[in-house]
Amino acid sequence: MKPILLFLLFSLPLPLSAATFYVATTGNDNNPGTLAAPFKSLTKAIAAASPGSIIELRGGKYTSNEIRINKSNLTIRSYANEWAIITAVTNVEDISSCLWYNEPEIDGGTLERLEIVGGYYYGLKFESNWDWDNSVPFSKRRGTSNITVRNCIIHDTGRDAIKLTPACKGIKILNCEIYNSGKGPGAQLDFNAEGIDNVNAPDMLVKGCKIHDIATTGIYAKGGARNCRIEGNTITNCGEGGIYLGFYTDAEWFDTQSNPDYYENLDGIVINNLIMNTKHAGIGLWGAKNAQVYHNTVVNTGQDEMATLFFNVGDVWLSDTKSAHPGNINAKIQNNLFVQTSTQNLPMFRIRDNAGSKTNVIDNNVYFRNASKPVFINDAITWEDLTLAQWKTQNGTDQKSLELDPKIDAKGRLIAGSPCIGKAIPIPMITHDVDAGLRDNSPDIGADEFGIASGLKNAANKTGLQLRIKQNPIQGETLYFALNADQKLNANLHILSTSGQVIKSRNMSLPSGETTQQCSVAELPAGTYILNLYGQSALFVKP
Repeated sequence: MKPILLFLLFSLPLPLSAATFYVATTGNDNNPGTLAAPFKSLTKAIAAASPGSIIELRGGKYTSNEIRINKSNLTIRSYANEWAIITAVTNVEDISSCLWYNEPEIDGGTLERLEIVGGYYYGLKFESNWDWDNSVPFSKRRGTSNITVRNCIIHDTGRDAIKLTPACKGIKILNCEIYNSGKGPGAQLDFNAEGIDNVNAPDMLVKGCKIHDIATTGIYAKGGARNCRIEGNTITNCGEGGIYLGFYTDAEWFDTQSNPDYYENLDGIVINNLIMNTKHAGIGLWGAKNAQVYHNTVVNTGQDEMATLFFNVGDVWLSDTKSAHPGNINAKIQNNLFVQTSTQNLPMFRIRDNAGSKTNVIDNNVYFRNASKPVFINDAITWEDLTLAQWKTQNGTDQKSLELDPKIDAKGRLIAGSPCIGKAIPIPMITHDVDAGLRDNSPDIGADEFGIASGLKNAANKTGLQLRIKQNPIQGETLYFALNADQKLNANLHILSTSGQVIKSRNMSLPSGETTQQCSVAELPAGTYILNLYGQSALFVKP
């Protein structure tokens, strides 16, 4: 069983009378699908289920020849304390996805604690009828909607790990690990293998995920994707970009009734993400309207192309004589930390011609290039490199931004004495950091809040303590979690509500090294909670 970080869970209510079906590698599809006599295949269980049913897979490996999920409100998950792995080959085009929500009218459902591997194109795809009949008004087109993908591992896919098509509304991807995209021959024919590829799918939430070793870009939301929130993720080692609001999309995928100007992204939110080691931009905006980019830490990105932070126009071909080139308007880029290594020679921040606007608010960021000065370019002003001081004068932005060593560790976290501590502009919508720790009333610049919670602003992290919720954290009425500390500790364990109210506390004596600890949660009602110990926090859900 592979470990995965867990931070925040959402749940969808299910009818109390929902039927539960079971699948096991030792089962038989002629069985009734009970715990004692399980089915052998997930496909059979889906056929037997009705909306609201639960399907639990016993531990082991299952083969997908393109498993299609065609019913609303199904919950598909691993059996308690076991781990199910669903695998598909990447070299057979007819097996286009490992799991495929193939009916656009599907509304509601959950995938939980599953390992999803392979698929010629996608590990997981959400289908749309957007291009089935172009005479249908945009407002009448449908896509699979309101699916929660929680605590899953998705990897070694032919191209994208997760694909969202137009009108797939309200997809939530929470606490998942996503890695090794672009591992099939399809990626060699068309090198397009994102971690999460969203084309005009509104209201997407990606939160608490670990996304790494991606062939192209970690996450993008383009084609007019609206109201997408990308929060609290760690994104590392991408062959192209980290997080993009917008990119390049063909005209047919836009909703020109609600988006006549072909903005690539509308009302996108990118907060509390840690982005490290990307070949192209760490954060990029392409024709984005009303983007909000707050409290991200971006390290060693823009290694080969673009810049660490990059603004470009959209580029939508409409005819041989006409294209749409929306710029970025009403963007807010604040409280972010951007760090370049001494070997980087591309700009820290570049705005391509017509990609910026005086309506953008860019301020209170920290920029740092090790061993030399960072440079900035706005192509509409000059193609020459600008210092931060020149940038402030000529571009009219970043008046309160600083150029200094932020003092971070190898994982992008602030260390004692960082000048980023307490220097952020408070933003009411942001109450936690990348590790789900509570921010205080004097928040820090970047994704990490140093010494979060419990008044430990100057004490946390000196112990090297690391807290991790286990992959199957709740067993019966007991919560299991892992700790690793550099020294013996006496510390108070707190369980808080998501609003910060302390619900339970107890003192713990902790040995040094890595240990598994437990805590009774019998008295807690079902819901989402924060576990806090010596300034380290993580979220968990009691079912």
